[in-house]
Amino acid sequence: MKKARNRTSYVRRDGYLMVAALVTASLLGSPTSAQADSGPVAPNDRTYESNADVFQAMDRWTSTNDSESVMGYPRGLDRDGNGKVKAVALTDVRRTYDPEHAIRDAENAARQYAGNERNPQALRVSAQRLFNGWPEGLKPANPDIRYNTKDDTLSSAALSAEEYCGLANNNPGHPAYGQTAPCIFVGKIDEKYPVRGASDALAGEGKLTYKISASVTDEKSTTEGWSAGGKVSPKIISKDQADLGAEASFSYSYASTSVSRVQNTLETAVEINVPNSKRGYLEGRANGAYYIGYIVLRDIDGSNQESVMAVPARVYIQAPQSNTPLIWFKRVSTW
Repeated sequence: MKKARNRTSYVRRDGYLMVAALVTASLLGSPTSAQADSGPVAPNDRTYESNADVFQAMDRWTSTNDSESVMGYPRGLDRDGNGKVKAVALTDVRRTYDPEHAIRDAENAARQYAGNERNPQALRVSAQRLFNGWPEGLKPANPDIRYNTKDDTLSSAALSAEEYCGLANNNPGHPAYGQTAPCIFVGKIDEKYPVRGASDALAGEGKLTYKISASVTDEKSTTEGWSAGGKVSPKIISKDQADLGAEASFSYSYASTSVSRVQNTLETAVEINVPNSKRGYLEGRANGAYYIGYIVLRDIDGSNQESVMAVPARVYIQAPQSNTPLIWFKRVSTW
């Protein structure tokens, strides 16, 4: 097995630039302070009995795309209750999304990002590597399709996909300053508006009273749009001050086309009048979707051979035009 290289001296040869100091210094800057959100927290005062009604309301407030891309290594990877990344299998992803097709989609998404003059120039150059490679007359890229999310060690170096995608040139005096390893996630929609927090239920006639809010933390990025995202922590507090929502925290990524940043929500009081013979509760739905697809990255090995690696993954992506992390619904059902 190859020994891990010293990351402070990790070098990528590039005819246009010499990334002589690609270091694992984070692409992620300092946390941004989120402001109070002026968007909707709850659609209205009505109660919702069916999931179909909930989805119809969400579609009015939030727009999700059938396919999506995330520049850099996605922060919103699907994780278990212990915070560990779930190993999504190639056999499961391939049913929805062919890896060769995904690589072409990744190149097209990177091309669109690189062509957008509003994106930082250094990252536009980094995106170009995903579809142009390195201009040194290298051998053509070979696709390297991995078996699951955890099968992600590069053949050219003992680095995981996350470590590789975290490499950046942080030398302000270097012509490649701000450029980063070429990585992107592309996926097809798998689950819209996942449940993120629910209160205890009341069965029978009565009234439920809660205070709700959502805080956004750990939101970081290199400038705008690359390896960007954060963590949302919904909170439900009952009238006896019991916090019911701590376990519902979730991480998210921004789409490469995102136009809004996720913001904190103000604490809001909510009441649910539960009719006789009904069961009532409060439910939080995240403003986004899980996408199933591949983390695609481009690299050069020791024999001057380019390679394109595609790693199966499932990623939660915030809706591109929404700055509200989630919407709360007053739910009732027959019991």
